Amino acid sequence: MGVEAFYAAATHTLFTLVGLCVGSFLNVAAYRLPLGLRLSKPSSHCPQCKRRLAWRDLIPLLSYIFLGGKCRYCGKRIPFRYFFVELINGMLWLACSLTLYESNGIAAALIFALTLSTLLCMAICDAEHMMIPDSLQVSLLLFALAGAFLAPTPAWTQRLYGAMLGGGFFLFFYFLSPVLFGREGLGLADVKLMAIAGIFLGAASTALAIVIGTVSALAGVCMREAARAGQRRLPLFDGDKEFAFAPGLILGIVTAAVYSEQIWSAYRSMFAGF
Repeated sequence: MGVEAFYAAATHTLFTLVGLCVGSFLNVAAYRLPLGLRLSKPSSHCPQCKRRLAWRDLIPLLSYIFLGGKCRYCGKRIPFRYFFVELINGMLWLACSLTLYESNGIAAALIFALTLSTLLCMAICDAEHMMIPDSLQVSLLLFALAGAFLAPTPAWTQRLYGAMLGGGFFLFFYFLSPVLFGREGLGLADVKLMAIAGIFLGAASTALAIVIGTVSALAGVCMREAARAGQRRLPLFDGDKEFAFAPGLILGIVTAAVYSEQIWSAYRSMFAGF
């Protein structure tokens, strides 16, 4: 193995391990931030028996597996979401390293990975608590600005247009929905999310994110209503609660960020013969 290959393999491994640890932190943040709790205090503990967790209880993925998904002290079930978030975040960080490290550098890979982690935490908060903490919005804005300085494309004008398009579209719907439906159709948190995403994506990708995100959210509504009609409940689609719109938008944002060029190229090729 050459020196460059060794450094690349070490970087990918380090990104994965850090991603798993960040995923463990996301679980803490998604639980505490919506409740107005501090991230640093109290120390990590079982929400059921309140026992302080030892370091061996906090190893990403492995602790969950070795404990059989149960608390070491009270035996209560640990939600699978904790394991799932750690795994997904580790995979996201590995994907960022594999796709961006050699072409754009380690700084760009790190910023993109942090952006994806923030979006993942937002999706969890909205799905479980129907709100997105402002601290996560500020973090996403900082990462979007940092990414804009690191990446030459899209241009700053396109990023500005993206922010205006993403924020403006959903701000218009925010004010229009009470007139059309007699109730609030989405929250201002979704408006802020899409405005910040516009800075990150640029105008063309933001338009794509709006389409994919809206379709994904509407598909979620249909799943909820289908479960409701069948007198069944699906996770995150509880018919007795308002619907979390942000997870669908975030799916659109991530899809547009990764596959925007391929989707637009396929779209243009469909009409190339006309």
